[in-house]
Amino acid sequence: MKLRVAARGSRLSLRQVEIAMEWFSRAIPGLEYEVVVVKTRGDIHQDKPFHMIGGKGLFEKEVNIAVLEGRADIAVHSLKDVPSMVDPRLVLAGVPPRDPPYDVLVVREGLEPSLEKLPPGARVGTSSARRRAAILNVRRDLRVEPLRGNVDTRLRKLASGLYDAIILAEAGLVRIRDQLPPEILERVSYARLDPEAVPPAPAQGIIGVYTTRDRAELVEAFRRASDEKALIEARAERAFLATFGGGCHVPVGAYATLDGGVLRLHATLYSQDGSKRVDAELEGDPEDPEHLGVLVGLELRQKAKAEGLAL
Repeated sequence: MKLRVAARGSRLSLRQVEIAMEWFSRAIPGLEYEVVVVKTRGDIHQDKPFHMIGGKGLFEKEVNIAVLEGRADIAVHSLKDVPSMVDPRLVLAGVPPRDPPYDVLVVREGLEPSLEKLPPGARVGTSSARRRAAILNVRRDLRVEPLRGNVDTRLRKLASGLYDAIILAEAGLVRIRDQLPPEILERVSYARLDPEAVPPAPAQGIIGVYTTRDRAELVEAFRRASDEKALIEARAERAFLATFGGGCHVPVGAYATLDGGVLRLHATLYSQDGSKRVDAELEGDPEDPEHLGVLVGLELRQKAKAEGLAL
């Protein structure tokens, strides 16, 4: 079976295709693929904030269109970039094992990768409302400034001194670290951020494979070959996102952990300026992760309303 795989043309996106297809080829006999590169608005307009050019789903919609129009058989995404509601003709067919879901603080040469040890007024780059609010919740004195571009572009801006620190998804950095120029890596260092202080985006660290619902055999093949733990966590987190609502402009984070047969989901909402936060955490049945996601979403909405936080 040879599949046409739609994906963005960035270094990270292509690496994610390799990771996903390497995993699924172990369980799907004769699986081969070719990449159909799709240029998205997010790739073209890298100088503009996410909310100005489409917000959540910025990198997803045009890639999925290639599948819907028959130019590709499947689409591969970083699942955190996929909005809770996608075209009803599409379905999440499968996921490989999850990479670390956390964020990392990356600092320029001469600084220590610790939020607490950044100098007063340090410039921290991110275009994520969630990361901005979380950082300001911990350190009100930091200057959080917009930053867009691919991972290597962001690292170059950091190494050149435009920022003192930037925030990246650990999974993205790990996936392409070996492909990054040594002269850049030598001038930066990084450390994982405590998820209690900076909770990750829902489904961060998970690669998702989408196809159309009418490809029943294909859906079944990918579902059987999926990593069960990653799929359960993804289902819980995406159900939370669908229930809670909001787009990329809402500073909310959530992460599920499946450990010893117990599924736990923690979610956090911040005010836009990071001055307030509310949290919700519950445990649930791994057999019904969506139910847990719905309960946590409803609880967080209730707590946000009580605290006067806008959704």
